[in-house]
Amino acid sequence: MLKKIVPVIVIAAVLGLLGFLVSGLGGKTSAQAGDQAIDFELQDIDGNTYKLSDFKGQPVVLNFFATWCAPCIEEAPELEAFGKEYKDAKLLILAKGESKRRMEKYIGESGSKLTYLLDTKEEISKEYNVIGQPETIIVDGNGIIVERFSGPTTKDDLIAIIQEKTSP
Repeated sequence: MLKKIVPVIVIAAVLGLLGFLVSGLGGKTSAQAGDQAIDFELQDIDGNTYKLSDFKGQPVVLNFFATWCAPCIEEAPELEAFGKEYKDAKLLILAKGESKRRMEKYIGESGSKLTYLLDTKEEISKEYNVIGQPETIIVDGNGIIVERFSGPTTKDDLIAIIQEKTSP
């Protein structure tokens, strides 16, 4: 009798563990299109504090970036053009796992004028379940995620998505 019960208990335990893992390791938010964006507070390299909720009422583009990431560096001129030319959305670059010193060096060398927020401990990246980079999340004026995608993007693609998915 015991030989029949043990395999059933083991199978039930394995299925329970798999269910727990599939559900997001304890109920973490999925941060997918249709979800409420997770508010956060981060500082830029000058020590200025930014909160996602500060931009309520306007679309926000969150771009997760790393200086060692070749696709991120390739994408940078497109983001720079977007940030300079498109004023109907706020672009925030979250420097994933980067130190202040490394970001100062990158910004100095690249001449970037974008807003880089230091996610040094990757806490926000983890909240948003961002594993790779570049990864982009577009949030509408109501704080709802309307688009999420991995890989490099272009200025024109960002504008098209924002206009399509955040316009009334």
